[in-house]
Amino acid sequence: MLASSSAGAQSTCSSSNAFLASVTTWSPPLDRRVSLHARDISLREALDRLATEGRIRLSYTTEAIPLDSRVCASFDTINLGEALSLLLRGAPVVPVTAGGENVVLAPSQPLQNNGEPQRIPRILDRVVVTGSAIEAPARRLTVAMNVVSGAQLSRYSEGNLAQALSDAVPGIWIWQSAPTSLLAHYGSIRGTSSFGSSYPKIYVDGIELANPLLITQFTPEAVERIEVIRGPQGAALYGSDAISGVINIVTRHDGSSGGPSTVARSAVGAASSAYVPRSAVTQDHAVTVREGSSAQSGSMSFTTGGVGEYVPGAFVRHTTGSAGFRLVRSRIIATATGRILASESADPFSPLFRDSVSTARAGLTTPESVREYTFGGSATVIQSEHWSHVIVAGLDGSRLSNLADFHTPLPSVSAPDLGTAGGTANLATLRVSSVAKLGDPDNVGTTLTFSGENSLLNYRPKLDTLSAGSSEAVVQPVLRRWTTAGVAQANVSWRDAGYLTGGLRVERNDALAGDNSTISVLPMIGAAVLHDYGPLTVKLRSAYGRGIRPATTPVRETGWFDPHEQARQLNLSPEEQSGIEAGMDFFVGKTFGFQVTRFDQLASGLIQRVAYVNYGAGTQGPPPGGGTSRSEPIGREDRHIDYVLQNVGEITNRGWELKSDVTIAALSLAGTFSTVDSRVRRVARGYLGDLRVGDRMLEVPAKTGSLAAVLTGGSWTGSVTASRSWDWINYDRVALAGAFSNSVQTDSALVGQQLRNYWLRYSGVTRLRASLGRNLFRGLSFTLSGENLLNRQHGEPDNITVVPGRTLSFGIKAAL
Repeated sequence: MLASSSAGAQSTCSSSNAFLASVTTWSPPLDRRVSLHARDISLREALDRLATEGRIRLSYTTEAIPLDSRVCASFDTINLGEALSLLLRGAPVVPVTAGGENVVLAPSQPLQNNGEPQRIPRILDRVVVTGSAIEAPARRLTVAMNVVSGAQLSRYSEGNLAQALSDAVPGIWIWQSAPTSLLAHYGSIRGTSSFGSSYPKIYVDGIELANPLLITQFTPEAVERIEVIRGPQGAALYGSDAISGVINIVTRHDGSSGGPSTVARSAVGAASSAYVPRSAVTQDHAVTVREGSSAQSGSMSFTTGGVGEYVPGAFVRHTTGSAGFRLVRSRIIATATGRILASESADPFSPLFRDSVSTARAGLTTPESVREYTFGGSATVIQSEHWSHVIVAGLDGSRLSNLADFHTPLPSVSAPDLGTAGGTANLATLRVSSVAKLGDPDNVGTTLTFSGENSLLNYRPKLDTLSAGSSEAVVQPVLRRWTTAGVAQANVSWRDAGYLTGGLRVERNDALAGDNSTISVLPMIGAAVLHDYGPLTVKLRSAYGRGIRPATTPVRETGWFDPHEQARQLNLSPEEQSGIEAGMDFFVGKTFGFQVTRFDQLASGLIQRVAYVNYGAGTQGPPPGGGTSRSEPIGREDRHIDYVLQNVGEITNRGWELKSDVTIAALSLAGTFSTVDSRVRRVARGYLGDLRVGDRMLEVPAKTGSLAAVLTGGSWTGSVTASRSWDWINYDRVALAGAFSNSVQTDSALVGQQLRNYWLRYSGVTRLRASLGRNLFRGLSFTLSGENLLNRQHGEPDNITVVPGRTLSFGIKAAL
């Protein structure tokens, strides 16, 4: 009869007979006999499995119990009440019968352990799923991981995922794009991993998304947590396209006690603007319904909102629906997830300049639109205490229409006034994993993971060439890419204080076809040493990994305007990144945390769209020899500037990441700071672009940081968050637009090395937001919030992007 949570360096299921020596009888249904054998699982899973075994309906307040902490349990045919008490030892709750099959974990004073060590809540005892096939303690990870909770996400307007990640995760900076932009714009993920399309690989409940840039917001009520790994170390488990990192969004699957529960919220605000006579209206409305118990639960959410005309002719509106289901039995846990997103926007032109290009765009009325869906599920089969098997199947798809392509400094001859991109992408995945937990956790323990994965990606680009009074749409044929992979990973632990992880993924990817091999081998190796000094935990870690990204991806095929299909025809090399990270973590219980990481990565083959002078109709690349000289002045309507995709060479990404969290009574403080030096190490032979060896990469800020404070007192809650990016280089797009329309400027002065004349150094930008909320009475609360309080409407990542100014909103939330 053994159970414990990790209280020190040991994770042993220690004897606890003396703990409940005074408990002799339990009232029904707590007198039922149950058995449970498991180690290193979350407290939530252990409680759910006990509730299923004991055939009870278990109710509790999630704020009172550390549900994500790891536990170890091994007991046979003991009373349910005793089993619950063993698992909850040290928590301020006690199991109480509530009539019939109902059991409530009611608040109480923590029981004393009669001489046994008091359980100390620890950050690293949190159970996560990213970095392993099943849930595993974070203390075993050899890479830096950060977690953003659903509660943190709820502080951001419309569940703005971009701002939440930039503020909470060091090393990641997502530019505050105009709300009319329907794609995320990553400025840095430990530097750059591509030109205009750096992004992590994103999963929702283990289901891979076909286009990661579409995830710009997520309904906070549907999110349990967001797990983030930066760098290529995750590619050994997650495969190609994970060269920058991995984000796994874990949705909520908990039920409700006492019947169905409904949470509704509504917020309306006003965004100031220097470009329209009145403030733009902002809206965000959501309703979430949950029902069920810990053994079986379901939920549904619906969200809608948008932003009005903050520049002439602009608007954005979005609608999201999601649903989830969870079933727990003694030896199986099954979940299902579904999500549908529809967004529409219009972004006619930047009011910061009016050249002939933006004037043509101002006359267009066709809005941009995105439709996305995600459906899938997973099943975990617990064969024994030592073996578990997981199957994940999912389907994700998207349809993009009329997306304006701003990834080039100048318009293209292929679309004299405006070219838009779009298309469809669908990704079906099936992954089967088996995990074995072997050895003695008191001495040497080993966790082995074996996985097989198969996926089918098909996409169809659709390009629109729009000019004054005419439009032409070109729909490309459907492209199919099969990916098949096998993964083997081992994690060896010594006395739960030393860890060695090694993994290898062998993957066949059709998108790597051509002169390149379709087979890629992605290794990862890491080590960590950890020790607990009373409440203080110190961890040293280091890991190496390598990742790869094909030249053809849905992001490029459906988000870039590529009328010549160069991504498929030019036989480009894949983008690759490899490197090492090393760091140290300090934690004092859950009161204080400090994390520092040094990373050194080398990226090669990064793909850039390089401007050149197109000398002849139908030319699909630069002239032989790469010449770009044409000296005579030329008008905008006679421009011959076009683009060719090229592998640039090699880029180094080096820097530091720091993160700290402090909780003192009702006050919580959190801060991040990152530095990155992203530079060109080598340029490829025949490269025609504007970069040189030693140059800093464009659009990558040298430093980023954030500071957040949350104060909770009684029924009041207040928060303030400030974040800043410093020092980056980008194009002077206002000057470039003027030069493009200037009949005196020649074509050759706007391409190649001449583009360096239009480089501009941006000093930085600061974002400031705050909120104040109050619980009026049971189930009803209100929130006053302010976004962009410094009223900075332009300046990131360039000098033509315009965002809404100071935005003040009032929201009300009711729990029924």
